[in-house]
Amino acid sequence: MADSPAFIRWLSAYLKARFGGRVTKVALDPGGTCPNHDGTRGIGGCAWCDTGGSGPDGPSRILPWPETLKRGAEKALARGDAGVIAYFQAFTSTYASLATVRELAETASVVPGVAGLAFGARPDCLSEDMLDLLSDLKAGTFLWVEVGMQTMHDATLDAMGRGHLHAATVAACGALGRRNIPFVLHLIAGLPGETREMITASFEEAARLGPWGVKLHPLHVVRGSRLETVYQEGGLPLLGLEEYVSLAADLIEILPPDTTIHRVTGERPAGILVAPAWCQEKRKVLSAIQKEIIRRGSCQGRKWKENKLFLR
Repeated sequence: MADSPAFIRWLSAYLKARFGGRVTKVALDPGGTCPNHDGTRGIGGCAWCDTGGSGPDGPSRILPWPETLKRGAEKALARGDAGVIAYFQAFTSTYASLATVRELAETASVVPGVAGLAFGARPDCLSEDMLDLLSDLKAGTFLWVEVGMQTMHDATLDAMGRGHLHAATVAACGALGRRNIPFVLHLIAGLPGETREMITASFEEAARLGPWGVKLHPLHVVRGSRLETVYQEGGLPLLGLEEYVSLAADLIEILPPDTTIHRVTGERPAGILVAPAWCQEKRKVLSAIQKEIIRRGSCQGRKWKENKLFLR
């Protein structure tokens, strides 16, 4: 993401300041699974999930992940970037064995140009032993953990087949915080049955949990997901661009000013995305969100500072 006005603390600006140049993420599929795919908690993933576990698109799904990372790092260095973050994105990387996760970290860390590591995790896939391992790894490299909160509402989590309650997210955030492991909370706006008030409550809860970073994207329907059938049958209303822009601006205002914002939209290729079509226009969405913040005369943390909604 290109540098943008200082009233929003984008991850890109944080990484540029930390490493002295542009740092991007390389999304990786290490070939794992998750308890919602292997039958432990469910089969086929959460209702919004595609068959690839919401992993990287394109050739990255075919190439061995070390090759994907090597190519990504080489391209970044060739264009003058400071490096890349190796992001183990697909499925749930922390659902693997301790030995596998250690091997992933050690293999990625020696690739020239790798500046740090990021691990995607369900909140119920962070055992004490896994947390201890992540803490050990963090001592030797820049590292963060991305936790799929999605919503604070248990009824929604159940309806989407998530396989855990919000209490698991609260516990995971507490455990990560006690170990000083930076964590990023993922949120989805527009989940079935949720009102604007419910979405805002999840935003406020996410801020209260004290994440280092936050990711937001609108609910979008992808091919192969259970929601695709619901959508095709006309039973799934989706957010329009204008409503989503307003919600994203709300989140930015609610978050503390020191929280890094990793993403406020999401995009998938046309061959994978079913709807809404505007999700393919990332630049347009980002521009609209920033214009909305300017229109409000606002900035990140405005509601946090003015209303003192939460205790950090």
